[in-house]
Amino acid sequence: MMLSRRSLLVTLAASVILAAPMPAFAAAGAEATLKAKQFELTELVRKDDKAKLDRAFDDILDYSTLAKESLGELWAERSPSERAEFQKLLTELVRGAYRKSIKRTLSYDVEYKGESKIEGGTLVRTVAKSRENSREEPISLDYGMHEVSGRFRIHDIVTDGASLVANYRNQFRRVVKQHGFPELLSRMRKKIDKGETE
Repeated sequence: MMLSRRSLLVTLAASVILAAPMPAFAAAGAEATLKAKQFELTELVRKDDKAKLDRAFDDILDYSTLAKESLGELWAERSPSERAEFQKLLTELVRGAYRKSIKRTLSYDVEYKGESKIEGGTLVRTVAKSRENSREEPISLDYGMHEVSGRFRIHDIVTDGASLVANYRNQFRRVVKQHGFPELLSRMRKKIDKGETE
């Protein structure tokens, strides 16, 4: 199946709106941490081990920062209970979207292109190339990572220059502006209840 250059971002973002920790990671750099975790995630997806897979996602994804940055200025306007519920729902949806993304790229080879310092953390650059269609243009997948308690975690994924967090933020702002924050939470709950996280 051919995968378009922006399909990973669309898969992750659209899914939202409409392994115990490994001590060895503590001393690893961002790229080494990502590479090891991506290998683990891919193997767990192949085995369809959802429980271990969710724990592995929890070990690499910084849900707290994802929640704050995806709401932007709306975060400060939310009550503690609203923030907690939003982050809980977002966690479930991001897990499902990430799981689906991995499933769709099982036939791709990922090359790690190094890391560089960015504001607030480190950017790890990767390129995904299809093994089934050599003519398909490679997909650029970059991961914004930062240290949390001495370990690197993902707080953004950039597909061909398009930020996942920025995409979320635009969608959330639109829904909240037109329908209010309770409606945003309601839509997220419905997607989870209907099993539409994947």
